[in-house]
Parts: sequence; C-alpha cells; structure tokens
Amino acid sequence: MKRNAVVLALATLLFAVGFLPAHSQSVGAQAEGKVTQEGSPLPNALVVFTNTQTGKIYKTKTEKNGEFRILGVPYGTYQVDVLDEKGGKLFSDKTTLGTDNTTSSNILDIHASKEPMTENKFGLPEPAAPKLTKEQLAKIQADNKKIAGLNSLISDAQNARQAQDWPKAENALKQLIAAAPDSSRWDFYMALGEAQTKSNKLADAVQTYDKGVQIAQSLISGSSPADPKIPSLNPAAAKQGAGRMLTAQGNDYLKLQKPDEAIASLKKAAEIDPSSALFSYNLCGVEFSAQKFDDARTACNKYLQLEPSGSHAEEVKTFMAQMPAK
Repeated sequence: MKRNAVVLALATLLFAVGFLPAHSQSVGAQAEGKVTQEGSPLPNALVVFTNTQTGKIYKTKTEKNGEFRILGVPYGTYQVDVLDEKGGKLFSDKTTLGTDNTTSSNILDIHASKEPMTENKFGLPEPAAPKLTKEQLAKIQADNKKIAGLNSLISDAQNARQAQDWPKAENALKQLIAAAPDSSRWDFYMALGEAQTKSNKLADAVQTYDKGVQIAQSLISGSSPADPKIPSLNPAAAKQGAGRMLTAQGNDYLKLQKPDEAIASLKKAAEIDPSSALFSYNLCGVEFSAQKFDDARTACNKYLQLEPSGSHAEEVKTFMAQMPAK
C-alpha cells in the first residue's frame, strides 16, 4: 500500500512540473521586429504603436540594423506607423498583440516605402509611387497577412488556455501548427499536448509530445537554426522544453497504465538534461514503484549526487532503504 501511495504522489508531481505556466506574469507583450526599405535595414525610423481602443501611444526608434523592440505593450489591436526622420509616414497597418511567453510571436517584418505615404480620396494612407514590382508587393502583403493570421491564432489559443477551454485551445493550436508546418516552435506542440491531456486525450497527447521533442532536439543539436528574436528558439530553452514534454509524456503513460513507456520517456528526459535533479528524482520514483530496483538505485543515487540535501532527499533515501540488497 505504501508503494502505491508513492506512485500517486509522483504522478501528481509529474503533472505539476510538466508544463510552463499557462499565462504570463507580465501585463503586456513584447512588440519587436525589423524595418527594411528596399531590402536594406532602415535605421533611426520612428515606430509608433497606437491602441485602436484606448488611443494610447507607444513608440521607439529603430537601431542601426533596422530592428526595434518595445516592452510592456498591453495586449490589443494597434495601428502601427513608421515615420522617417522628417515625420513622413513610410508604413501604416494594423496588428494584434496578445500572447504570453510560452507562445509568443509578436514579431513584425515591416517593409517601409521609399517615399512618404500620401492619403487617398478616402483619407487613408497609401504608398506614393512604390518602386517595388507587383510581384514583390504581393509577396509582402501575403507575408504580412500570414503573420497577422498566426498572431491571431496564438491569441485565440492563449485566451482559450486562460479560460481552461481545452477543446477550443486544442483546435486553435492545431490550426496554428497546420498554418506553419515547418516552424521550429516546439512550444506550440507542448501547449497542444497540455490541452489534449486536460481533455483526457492521452494517446493523442503522447504523440504530440513526440513531435515536439523531435523539433526541440533539432534546435539542441543545431540542425535547426536558433532565432534570438524568439526566446523558445535557442538550444538552452529547447533542452528545458524537451525535458518538460518528456516528463508530461511520462505522466500520461502512467495514466494509461503503461509504466515501461513512462520509464522510457523519463529516461530520455534525464539523458537530455543530466544536470536536472528533478528528472532523476522522477525516474527514481517511477522505477522504484515498478520494482525495477537496479535501475531505480542508479537514478536515486544520481539524484542524491545532484542534490544531497534537496527537498526529495529523505524520500529518495527511504526508497533506497526499501530496495532489496543486490
């Protein structure tokens, strides 16, 4: 009976540590991007975000490489304008900011006009005699539309997760992944796996985590390039994410009464990040509960090496004391 209690307690722990927070502690988004003009970075341009509901303005200037970044912009719909040093408007469009640090993608790729924009007969800004070809303009419009669509799906998914509407979150995340099938965003798959787990679609969740881990490992190995603009797309974040997904997958396998598969997932987590005491502790407990004592002894010793006075040290020592002698 005591051993069963350990399994249940560990399963609860695994579930608790398996995911990143469902919502950010920040009150706003990080709006960032790059402004180019005829394919070259545009430095010292004024980028202005105007909230379409409140009228509040947030602005900054581009750096030498054309990049800009504004922190703490409240979620919502914004009119985005780019002005030259004389105040001439080079770009004007709308975008929606509304994500968290788990699925953040408030990154704009802005192509500014060469000359200041004029207003048409409807009083709306339009480029004055653009020098880009029709094909180039069509591509720019298509790219901007795709980015806006992705941000909208991210916002829908995040809102559904905050409302704990897991079927809606799953649907939005599936659409998001389908719209960007070549994306390296492993965190999209982690969020989808969470939604499926919450909906008790455990078999679907373990498959989703498999895909997310594969993508994360491509970043860890360097076969997929890192992106400094997106925090999740660097090897360190990918390593942590892969470990969390494997831990969550192990927990789902335990619920499916597949201890061998659970152990395999937790072993992978410990191999990806050997410095994680928590991953070693999870593996130690599940192997002990499955009466795989030789393997459990190795994992438990590894935990005690990493955290000899850690919060689970006494529990691990109890496991060790209950194991039969070799």
